[in-house]
Amino acid sequence: MDWPARIRDERQARDWDVHSMARRLREAAGDESLPDHDSLVRAIRRWESGKVATMTERYRLLYGRIFSRDVRMLFGPFENNQEEDTSRKEEESTNRRDALKLGLAATLGQVLGEAADEALEFTRRANTSAVGRGTLDHLHTAVCDIAGSYARRSPADLFPVARLYRRRVDQLIAGPHTLKEQRELFVCAGWLSEILAWLAHDLGDPLTGEAYAIDCFEHADQAGHDELCAWAADAMASIALHADQPSRAVSAALRGLDRVPTGHPLAVRLHAQASRSHARLGNRDDFQDTYQQADELWNALPTRTPARPDGTDTGPLAAYAMTTYTASSYLWLGDYEHARHHAERAVQAHEATPASQRSLSREAIAHLDLGIALAHLGALDEALAHGLRALGSPRMVTSVHARAADLDSVLVAKYPGTSQAAEFQAAVADTRG
Repeated sequence: MDWPARIRDERQARDWDVHSMARRLREAAGDESLPDHDSLVRAIRRWESGKVATMTERYRLLYGRIFSRDVRMLFGPFENNQEEDTSRKEEESTNRRDALKLGLAATLGQVLGEAADEALEFTRRANTSAVGRGTLDHLHTAVCDIAGSYARRSPADLFPVARLYRRRVDQLIAGPHTLKEQRELFVCAGWLSEILAWLAHDLGDPLTGEAYAIDCFEHADQAGHDELCAWAADAMASIALHADQPSRAVSAALRGLDRVPTGHPLAVRLHAQASRSHARLGNRDDFQDTYQQADELWNALPTRTPARPDGTDTGPLAAYAMTTYTASSYLWLGDYEHARHHAERAVQAHEATPASQRSLSREAIAHLDLGIALAHLGALDEALAHGLRALGSPRMVTSVHARAADLDSVLVAKYPGTSQAAEFQAAVADTRG
């Protein structure tokens, strides 16, 4: 009696139908992934029909476990040998080729039966994963929580948390997962790296910040996520500008504009990034051109704007760029009246934003820009008031300290020996301490 008949008789002796057999195969496999029920039923019928010459080692062992039989008794002494003699393999391969050449229908059916069995195994492997929906849902929640905590928690506290999750995602990417899961993992990795880029920037490490921004762009690009590529470029531009590399900031902004979705508020930010970088370079004409493009896009934005994964509305982010970035630009160009105007608008934009979504560091910079403009325009007391208000921010990151140093330099240079200049200088020293 051959093995197809043996496994059929063993099944029938227990009064099991093919559906019961499929369920018992799944139970015997335990944590191992098997194809769906209908696919298993079709495989059992093919095996028992005798049209399949061999069964894979994995399923032979499962059958032996279910029937409590020696595998060699069920399938014969040679069927279970995974390392068959090389000459035998070559002989069987030659026989198959000869049979196909002769057009023997029976042999062709055997080959097709084996191919079906292989396809069943391919399907099982395609569904093999160490990730799962629950893990992905947890990661999405973590990304949203970390992003939502960015403006509220100190960078020093949040950085190790975000880094820990970024490492975990990297481990999952290196392990078994489906193609669909891979894209989601790459997107999660990208968002976490974008957050880490900003946190490293806030902590005063532009090299690490740029490295994470580049990593974000790469993973977003691999996942085909254009918007995330653009957010990565936005981070690159800010990091480069604060590292006194405005030419690289322009390049980063243009790189992001190649990927940003049409009509997205991020396009406004990227144009504003390019415009303030041109201003930092002293290129007034280029600044005016890119600022005009940003302004036109800003005025064309719809009332409802898309949100980031943590729910942050991207509309106010465009408003911050058009006011705060422009105020800084006019300061660098020496146009203090326009700088004051845009800095006042920046302060108003921040104060109009719901408390849960306000960017405290950007708000502090808006006050410092306004203080610098007022100092140049002769309003010393007002300049001091805005400077002290900025120093009272609970989020004194590196970029805020740098802008406070700029105001301090202006006050010392324009108003040497005054009590206002001395008061602000002492406040700056206390904040750094």
